[in-house]
Parts: sequence; structure tokens; C-alpha cells
Amino acid sequence: MRDMIKPTLVLFLICLIVGGAMAFTNAATADKIQQRIVEESEKARKSVMPDADSFEAINMENIHKADEADRFATVKEAYAAKKDGNMVGYVFLAVPDGYAGSVNIMVGIDLKGFVSGVEIGDNKETPGLGSKAKEPGFKSQYNNKNFDVINVVKRKAQSDDEIQAISGATITSKAVSLGVQQASWLADALIKNELGVK
Repeated sequence: MRDMIKPTLVLFLICLIVGGAMAFTNAATADKIQQRIVEESEKARKSVMPDADSFEAINMENIHKADEADRFATVKEAYAAKKDGNMVGYVFLAVPDGYAGSVNIMVGIDLKGFVSGVEIGDNKETPGLGSKAKEPGFKSQYNNKNFDVINVVKRKAQSDDEIQAISGATITSKAVSLGVQQASWLADALIKNELGVK
């Protein structure tokens, strides 16, 4: 019995020391990790709205309570984009469901309702197929367009409301288009001040 107590105590002490070291490491790096997340988010906002020098978060609570809230269901964050204190547009984080889970999409929209940029963030889309949504050739199709409806087509886009799908990744293409479209609808409502949000 005594032979079992000593190894058990040694194992307990080792686990206690390792657990303490892990907790210390987590506490020491948590602020740095959070700071990096904030910096990456700011960088993504700047990439879709390069004219802005600051971004102010918009309270999404009233937006999600609006009568038309289902039109903006994929939009999780909204920011007023400003330059020298003056509004230049909006930036949205939309998170629609793709083929393999959620797709984070940052969308910039100017005050005339035109898309100024699209960035694809974290996703688990199929490498070599859905992951191609991050490529400039796909993302740039949305730029400088004002969308009421986006049609995803398998052939070359022939009108401003069409986006050519990524070959073999139609679900991802439709997910990105849904996020951009809902961001466009929300931008339109904010520009027209239909939601009473400032």
C-alpha cells in the first residue's frame, strides 16, 4: 500500500506543476493573442474600405430586432467607416454557412451602396475548391457593384448582378454571395436610416 502512495504523490505533483505552468503560459499570452485578433480584424476592415482611417462599431442589437432582421441574418458585426471623422461607408462581418461550415466574410460598402472590397477570412472550405474564394479573381467580381440581388452562375458572368461560381464549389460561391448580398441590404437600410441606428 505504501509503495502505491509515493508514485501517486509524485504523479500528482508533476500534474500540478504542469497544470500550473500551462495556466501561467495561458495567462501570459492571452492578452497578446487578443491583441493580434484585434489587429487582424482592423487590417481586414481596412482592406475592404481603404479610404477609412477609423471604424466605429455599430450596435447590432437594434438591427437584429428590426422587422427585416432576417434579411441581415448572416451579418454579425457592422462598423461605420470614417475618414477624418466623416462617414465614407460601412464595413460588415457576415458569417454564412458554406460547404464545410461557417465562412467569415468582411465586406466594405461605400455611401452610394457600392461594394468597395470583399475579404474571406476563417473557413474550412475544401482546399483547392472552396478555398479559392480567397483568390482575387473571385473576390474582385463583387467590387464596384451595387447589389439588390446576386445571381451565382456557372458560366461567365454576363451582367452586373451575376457572379461566376468557383468551379466545383458552387455552395461556397453562393455562401459568399449571400454574405455580400445581406451586407448590401443592411448598408442600404443604414444609408437610408430605415433602422433608426446611428
